[in-house]
Amino acid sequence: MGKRGQPKISFFVKFIIAYKVIQLKKRFNLTARASWLLFTTQKGFKDLIKEHYKNKDQTDWWVESILKDDDVKINFYKNHIRKIIAEFPKLKIYTPKEYKAYLVKIKANKTKGLGSLRNPFKRVRKAK
Repeated sequence: MGKRGQPKISFFVKFIIAYKVIQLKKRFNLTARASWLLFTTQKGFKDLIKEHYKNKDQTDWWVESILKDDDVKINFYKNHIRKIIAEFPKLKIYTPKEYKAYLVKIKANKTKGLGSLRNPFKRVRKAK
């Protein structure tokens, strides 16, 4: 027997929603609610909401209602999105320049410690 009540949101859906809302908030200098409403107009939003509502009956009706009605979007933000964003307080959104610097830092760390002792070159077997 499973648990009663509303099905839980998968971690994937939570993370993507939080990431995109925080990204849009930072990029366009919006409030979290305004960035959520902007996110609902983007291309991949419908597929993400289908993934969220996959365990409910009449999935298509739920998806269409959130896509069409602004009151439903605002209510969904109020009941769910605020909690999801609060779960990821230290989520870092990298700009392309910051991301390149982050990759350089990771590659520099690979030359330190035990990992650097490993020979990165494959030895060729000698034919007899």
